[in-house]
Amino acid sequence: MKKVRYTFILSIAFILLITGVASYMNHRAIGISAEECKEVGGKVNLEKDLLAINWRFSCEK
Repeated sequence: MKKVRYTFILSIAFILLITGVASYMNHRAIGISAEECKEVGGKVNLEKDLLAINWRFSCEK
């Protein structure tokens, strides 16, 4: 019984870790893209849905 509980807790922790890393990488990529857009004199258009899962990014000059 302890083994099942330990495995369950480790699985949840692993899922949370992977989700956090993916979220960080996504935010960082959008930040870099926005900085590069501004460097070339563009205007950043950034839209996200309710839970910030889907992002739309565009750079207009």
